[in-house]
Formats: sequence, structure tokens, C-alpha cells
Amino acid sequence: MHPVLQKYDDLEIVSRDLTNASGFTLSALVHNEKHFLPPFLTHYRKLGVQRFVFIDDRSTDGTAAYLSAQPDVTLLKSHRKYGDKIEAKDAQALSLPISRMEVMWRMLLVEKFGLNQWSLHLDADEFLDLPEGLSIQDFTAKLDDTVDEFVWGAMIDMYPATVSDLAEMAGDPVIDLDKPWYFDGQQHLRIREGKTPKMRHAGSRARLLRKFDLNQKRSWIETKARKLLRLPSSRYNAIRKPVLLRWRSGQIFQSAHDVSGAASPHFLLPIRHYKFNGPIHDRIHRVTMTGGHPGGGAEYKDLARLLAAMSEKDESFLYVKSVRYTGFEDFRRTGNATGFNNMGVINRSGRST
Repeated sequence: MHPVLQKYDDLEIVSRDLTNASGFTLSALVHNEKHFLPPFLTHYRKLGVQRFVFIDDRSTDGTAAYLSAQPDVTLLKSHRKYGDKIEAKDAQALSLPISRMEVMWRMLLVEKFGLNQWSLHLDADEFLDLPEGLSIQDFTAKLDDTVDEFVWGAMIDMYPATVSDLAEMAGDPVIDLDKPWYFDGQQHLRIREGKTPKMRHAGSRARLLRKFDLNQKRSWIETKARKLLRLPSSRYNAIRKPVLLRWRSGQIFQSAHDVSGAASPHFLLPIRHYKFNGPIHDRIHRVTMTGGHPGGGAEYKDLARLLAAMSEKDESFLYVKSVRYTGFEDFRRTGNATGFNNMGVINRSGRST
């Protein structure tokens, strides 16, 4: 482990030491995620995850108690916080473009629990999909003989039909994944060998912010010109993410959305991202008040403006290319899951069909 990483490794085990346990591992950072965790754990257990490792950033909603009761979860804590700054000289030593504790935690998790083996690293509102019957172990077996060190995921925002549907979800203690959920049925990213994926569609948030002239990252004139010329929405939030990692010592998380190393030139994994969820207004308030997120929570402030504008007339999230989600095939059909043409359902003999 790099000496700088060791310097910031004050992680303590809160419950259940599974350090030496075998099995496919998923790691994540969590803060007040009780709304997502029951279906999150269920979903990834079904995909084949056998060990979960979480760093809890001082949750106050029962997240820690819930995770501590799970038999396959190791819960960690730190004396630092997600948004704490690391020393400039330490960021420079690791060639980090940003200097938040967040990236140190991400690297510590995969260095300590996923070194030289495939593991997943996601957030609690992100649900990776694979073809029906294909486990995560089945998938990574296809990558074992490659030089690939990670696989890109496309973060596909999921949303209900209208803003009033979203408001009704505020009373749900746990997110209901069986409700009607939709996504933008356009190819979001295209894989390119040796390069970051090319953005083809900027995603639902960029689309909606453009519709209401609220994209604070672009000038009002540019936004208007794009609408008049019917150009695609300009980029807003990052929609690529390295989610499946075969971590090598010396690799670096430049951010949650970029990592050093060799990416698979063949596969793009679809990730259902439930950014629009029941407690979103509570999260917006918490993030904008604490300022622990990049830019002081600028994206959450824009989300607050967007939802306020949509609420005035009970606006719809839907547009002509919205697709109601039914499963993995929706993502394959819309170009948001690539590389799976020869990876069908795994039958009982262990062979793909």
C-alpha cells in the first residue's frame, strides 16, 4: 500500500470482521442510506455478491444499526468525514486532481478488500443489471484471461412519470423498485478502446435542466441556442463510472467517475441510478447545508430548482423516448448494455445459451 494511503487509513471495524472471508466483494461509502439498503443488499446477493464492505460516514437514520445486523456485511468507520480535505502534498504524491477524503476512502476499500481480484464498487442508489441468469462470477470469468483492470458502467437515471408521483414516494420508508420506473431510452455512452467512453446522450437531468433553462454549467445563450437548433443537451452530470474493478496496487481513483488502469474495450454495464427518489428533498437540504459535496452541492441546488419548476404545473419526467423499465433487455435494446451478444442465459450445466 502506498505510504500516503497508509497515512489516511484510520478505518475501524464497527461490526463483523470479514477481512479474511472469501467470496465476491462489493464495497461502498454510505451516509443515511436506509431508504435504499434493503433492496440494494437483496439485489446484489442475487447477482452473487457474498461479502459487503461499507464505510459509514456518520449516518443518523439507522443505516449503521441496519448494516451491523447483516451477516455478510463488514461495517467500517473513520474519524474523518467524506468531504474532509487531504493535504496538498499528499494529493500531489498520488497525482490526485481532487483532494477530498472521499477518494482516499474509495482507494482504501478496494486496496484492502479487492486487491488483485474482481470486485464491485458502487453507491447505494446504484443497481447494476446483468442478463437474466448471469451471475457476477459468470461475468468476471469472461474477463479473467484479459488484461482489463476495470469495466465502465453507464449511469442511467431512473424516474417516475410525474413530479407528483415523486412527491408521493416521500412517504415510502424503503424505495419500491416495483413501482413504474422509466429511463431515457437513448444510448448514453459508446465504448472506445483506450479512451473514456464517448457521450451520446447527456441523460435525463441534462435533458430536464435544458427544458427549463436551468443548466447552471452552461450559459443561458448556449442553452437557448441548443434548443433552437435542436442540438443534443449539453453535458451536466457525469454518467460514466468504473464500477467493476480488478484493483492493482498503484491504481488511483481520480474521482468516483474516473480511475487509472486498463478499461475493458468490449463491455459497458448498465446501472440503474435512482437519483429521483422519495427522500430527495431531504437529501438536497442536507447536502446544500453541509457543503460536503463537490462545488458545495451545486448539482443538488440545481435539482432543487428543477423540482420546484416542475412542481408548479405537475410536469412530467417523460418525453418521446422514455422507456418503462422491465429488465436488462431494455438496456441492451437501447444501446446502454454492450458486449453481451454472446453471453446468454447460463443454464444448469454452467454453459451459456
